Amino acid sequence: MTSNHKRGVSTRIQNRFKHWSMEDCDCTHCKHYTGKGKPCPLEKCCISDIKKEAIRREADAHQALII
Repeated sequence: MTSNHKRGVSTRIQNRFKHWSMEDCDCTHCKHYTGKGKPCPLEKCCISDIKKEAIRREADAHQALII
């Protein structure tokens, strides 16, 4: 028996996430961000490893455009 059920507007498609971008790694999205010109209260960025990966991916994409 087949179902004729169509996806609704609020239906989520799972597992579409590929990787973080530099826009996602902006400090303004961090839960520790205080804003108003105050420095970050953390000594080490809590997403530094994710930022490094995003920088590497963008550099690779930029390098591919040059070649």
